[in-house]
Amino acid sequence: MGFLGRKTETDRLADTLAGLPPQPADWTPEQRAQYTEQSNRAMREQNDVDPNGSPS
Repeated sequence: MGFLGRKTETDRLADTLAGLPPQPADWTPEQRAQYTEQSNRAMREQNDVDPNGSPS
C-alpha cells in the first residue's frame, strides 16, 4: 500500500490481474486493454514518471 493507505498503481495492477482469467489466452480484448493500461501506469509509477503519462 502506498502513502497513507492509498493504493499504488502497482497495487491496482495486482487487483486487476486477480480479476482476470488465469490464462492470458482466455482474456477478452477488453480485459487485455484493461491489463495493458494498468500495467503501463504501474511501470511509469515504478520508473518515477507520472502514472497518467505526463512527464514529471
